Amino acid sequence: MPTLRELSLKYGFKIIIPSNDHEPKDVHIFKGDDDFAKIEIESLKVTKCFLKKNELKQALEIVKSNKDYLIEQWHKITKI
Repeated sequence: MPTLRELSLKYGFKIIIPSNDHEPKDVHIFKGDDDFAKIEIESLKVTKCFLKKNELKQALEIVKSNKDYLIEQWHKITKI
């Protein structure tokens, strides 16, 4: 799964868009090895979450403030 390295370094989370992903557009945001949230980019809907409450809040803010960039990267990575 491709990592969005520049955002990951900036925010301290590992941010991934699976290359075999499908609609709706989403990202996987990891804190540590196992804790992550799966967040739909356009609606900010959380479909899976194993993050602490404050980490989820940060993850949602990352997606919200980088929405256009994440959508662009989602299309490049998934080729959809």
